[in-house]
Amino acid sequence: MPLGLRFDTSDVLGLRFARSPLWETMEALRVTREPRRQAYHLSWLRTLDLRALAPAAEVLGPLVPRPGSTPDFITPIPTGPTTGIDDDLATVAATPLEQVVHDLAEGLRHPRAASRTLAGVRRLLADPARSLERIVAAQRTCWEILIRPFWATIDDLLAADIAHRAAALATSGLGSVLNGLHREVGWADDMLVYGGSAHGTTDDVRGRGLVLIPSVFVWPDMVAITDPPVQPTLFYPVRGVGTLWPPAPARDPGALGDLVGATRAALLQALTEEASTSTLARRIGLGLPTTSTHLKVLRENGLVTSRRAGREVLHRRTALGAAISG
Repeated sequence: MPLGLRFDTSDVLGLRFARSPLWETMEALRVTREPRRQAYHLSWLRTLDLRALAPAAEVLGPLVPRPGSTPDFITPIPTGPTTGIDDDLATVAATPLEQVVHDLAEGLRHPRAASRTLAGVRRLLADPARSLERIVAAQRTCWEILIRPFWATIDDLLAADIAHRAAALATSGLGSVLNGLHREVGWADDMLVYGGSAHGTTDDVRGRGLVLIPSVFVWPDMVAITDPPVQPTLFYPVRGVGTLWPPAPARDPGALGDLVGATRAALLQALTEEASTSTLARRIGLGLPTTSTHLKVLRENGLVTSRRAGREVLHRRTALGAAISG
């Protein structure tokens, strides 16, 4: 069913971006359960030890069903621009038991929940205190297996997305940013509509601000959380997700390598989307100083442009760089 969110102009002042390692962890767990929906992540899936993941997935599986509902307490909204996994898990562990019971019980009311999901939720409700401990431990295990080895690369992509949209907000306004979040999102007359039509459920969230959180593993969907007391939050697909797990560039890039050198050719071929120096270094297996030196040469010859975004320097190919890269 389409969802409409009504804002007012004051909400622009309350708009903020954030990143959430725990959210990525839980969405990554969903991907392991439905790999065919996520062709972009198949190379990542092949690296995982799913046997080691199985005990944690058994605990958390009833909480990330499709169809069904996910309890809010297992993915707290970040209070700042970024949080660490330890902070996220501490927040989950501190959830009042009455909220744990309430959120779990909501899952029993979903009209399309599978019987296996309902049975799992009932087991968790039988001992909420113990279940909360098991949930946090299982989330920690999922983080260690699914996300931690890849977090630096994932976080670079999230940071680049936020930098891009923050710049768009400053130059083009809120409507431009919201319209660009997802193919099914529309913004007009202080109303954000997700799902293609304004004739659905409408939540009046005026005066509460808005949190925008890019996500690698939510693709191809978008998720909205609007229930108080948290700020309205949209989890949307990060830009450039298709470049996150690229195959290693060939060490001999052919004619382009003859023209600019093999390493600089590999850098140009890796720049299919704007990327940070550290991301490029990891993609082609170079150290940061060496990568920076080669990017400087490419920039001085009009093949790459660079801009600073916070503590990162982001690079992209120029039209000439893209043309010779093929």
